[in-house]
Amino acid sequence: MDHQLAFASAHAEHAEILDFLYIWEGALNLLSSSDCDTRCSGLRQLQTLEGKIAEICDHCRREEDDPESPLFRFAETADRGRMKDEHFRLCLANYEFRKELEYTTSSSTDELLAQGRRLLTALRGHITYEEGLLRRFELQLQQPMVAAAAGA
Repeated sequence: MDHQLAFASAHAEHAEILDFLYIWEGALNLLSSSDCDTRCSGLRQLQTLEGKIAEICDHCRREEDDPESPLFRFAETADRGRMKDEHFRLCLANYEFRKELEYTTSSSTDELLAQGRRLLTALRGHITYEEGLLRRFELQLQQPMVAAAAGA
């Protein structure tokens, strides 16, 4: 896979996840309502989103397992370690959120809401970090081409 395609694919996946996080957040926000029907609606929405929520961990595994993944291909050891550590913590929090979702009722949504908000914040922070790495790697790959073009 060429570098441009690999980077474009990574950016697109991150953009798709970020878009999904707004949908997830909207469902979570319903849980904070004082109206029981609204909280029930939020729980139902979260239950329908559960498969997509679980897919976020699949994304993390693909990033780590794909030898063409620009994040792991060009990352230095410290960045690679940080990403793996964050992926582990994010997947654990994701699992715990989905387990909490199984047992949450419309009369007890506070813990699920708190877990969900923490997870969304962590996911957004992680994607921001990875996007910064991607941009840095792209610039590093472009510099030899710019230098070669200037010398020509």
